[in-house]
Amino acid sequence: MTVEETTRPPAWLDFRLSAVRATAAERLRLARLLALAGPALVAGMLLAAAAMAAAAPLTALATGSVVEGVVARGETGGVVVPVAMVAGAVLLRLVGESLLELLNWLATRRIDGAARSRVRRTVLSPALIDHLADPAFAAEVTRASDQGDTWRLRSPGTAATGQMVLLARLAATVGAALVLAAHFPWLAVALLAGSLLIRAVTRRQWIYLERLVDGFADAQRRAEYWTELAAGPAAAKEIRLFGLASWVVGRRREAHWAWAAGYSAQVREVLRRQWVTILIAAGASLAALLVPGLAALDGRLSPGGLAECVTAAWGIFGISFMGVEALNIEYGVGAVHAMDRLSARYDTPAGRAGAPDSAGATTAAGPPRPPRVNFTQVRFGYPTGDRLVLDGLDLDLHPGEVLAVVGLNGAGKTTLIKLLAGLHRPSYGVVTVDGVDLARLDPVAWRRRVAVVFQDFVHYPSTLRDNIRMSAPEVPVDDEVIMAALQAAGAGDIVERLGDGLDTPLWRADAGGTDLSGGQWQKIAIARAIHAVNHGRTILVLDEPTAHLDVTAEAEFYRQVVAAVGDVSVVLISHRLSTVRDADRIVVLSQGRVTETGNHEALMALRGTYARMFQVQADRFTGLS
Repeated sequence: MTVEETTRPPAWLDFRLSAVRATAAERLRLARLLALAGPALVAGMLLAAAAMAAAAPLTALATGSVVEGVVARGETGGVVVPVAMVAGAVLLRLVGESLLELLNWLATRRIDGAARSRVRRTVLSPALIDHLADPAFAAEVTRASDQGDTWRLRSPGTAATGQMVLLARLAATVGAALVLAAHFPWLAVALLAGSLLIRAVTRRQWIYLERLVDGFADAQRRAEYWTELAAGPAAAKEIRLFGLASWVVGRRREAHWAWAAGYSAQVREVLRRQWVTILIAAGASLAALLVPGLAALDGRLSPGGLAECVTAAWGIFGISFMGVEALNIEYGVGAVHAMDRLSARYDTPAGRAGAPDSAGATTAAGPPRPPRVNFTQVRFGYPTGDRLVLDGLDLDLHPGEVLAVVGLNGAGKTTLIKLLAGLHRPSYGVVTVDGVDLARLDPVAWRRRVAVVFQDFVHYPSTLRDNIRMSAPEVPVDDEVIMAALQAAGAGDIVERLGDGLDTPLWRADAGGTDLSGGQWQKIAIARAIHAVNHGRTILVLDEPTAHLDVTAEAEFYRQVVAAVGDVSVVLISHRLSTVRDADRIVVLSQGRVTETGNHEALMALRGTYARMFQVQADRFTGLS
């Protein structure tokens, strides 16, 4: 055995020391969060905590003085001051508790507001969006931003302020122990140790249950989804129309009990083990009454001393009870850990998966022009998927051409857009821009060269003006330019119908606000993209741009919109092949790769997938005529 091995502490002791160090680190982390509340609030909280801490020993001393004066000396006039001290101590505790509760509420709001802002910043920090499809990331975000429910608030703010309450209670307990130690030092130590042991056992059990809750995060989200489906407005029409109320409620119940049944069983198991804390509490209570009581019978302790000791012992016992602040700490510290893990992984230069290496990053030079984009043997699959969405994709986007991409659902069309926009990176293969790997380009600079209208485009709850200018936020607002984009998208009549023109809030929740039809919103989204093109974007991607338009508007779309964007590269993705037939080139995606390419006439002559799809759609309209 080496000297190092003989001096190393036993494994069990080292484990305990590790646990103590981990707990101390947690408490220090929570203390640092208090700085977010501001110095004035923290000073007020410390003052209120000090008042709470002083109340316990003062109450014990004053109670002893009252009993000593009345019982031992038979005086009544001499107890006025001690009685006033008792009343003052009680008042001090009540004022301290009330003030601390109010200040904690204010501090919690500030800390939680800062924490939620940090989580939102972390979620938006990575240049890529792969993490958004990761269930583990979703669980961490849920945990970090967890605001609990009606009986439990699990937030960094309540954890940090709960620690201040716990500090006040601990200081009050130590003060009460010092009062008792003046008469029975060993009893004070024993009661303090027993009370802290009860608290430690209870805390350990609560931590165990809390970790179980965290393990059920995915199952809880499923239950919450069914809750939103049952109570939310989104599915209200279908649920009533199809008579699905009982079925939805039943699925919600099944999803809830899928995790709650196992958790409840563990709670019952913890409750069955409470005999340990019950025995410790019973023994401590017996000692607190028996030792001072026997001393008083023997004449070694005055009646006032007996009252002082019993009151002090009661003050010591207070720390053994797991109050709300203790649960706030144990629950909220998990949110702090989740927030720190998210920040460490995603809110750092190394964690920003989409950020290029600073040494290899390149940006576009010279005036904006449509680039040549090449997909070479690109493969890509989502983390939650069991197959490749793109599998050996080879595709060229020539500068200034109109390229149409068609294919059945699931062929990879939308995924292709995301890779083009630099939102994902290929699992294999490479995407190049004028011969440069897209992964080496600065993502912010590249995205200022690309405008996309996604199929699930955003309805911004703001004014019509903002809904257009969002696509080029770096340029000053120019209403004439915005109106030009609206006219080019065929949305000029929308402005004329709105009472406040470009200032009209497109959100019914605003006073004087309004909502638009699906077709009108699609025109707004297209105008947003045209506005981006007018400010330097040289690649325009339109994903199902006529999905919400009627037949007449669809027929005008190509002539009006595609012709309006000028000399830029346009990528059209559509199920309606009449929209894409005039494109310079059409490619057919199937099973993650290009299977056909050419213009409309060439593909029709090929009599392949495109020709069959086009004929099916043509027959539908012929049958209606």
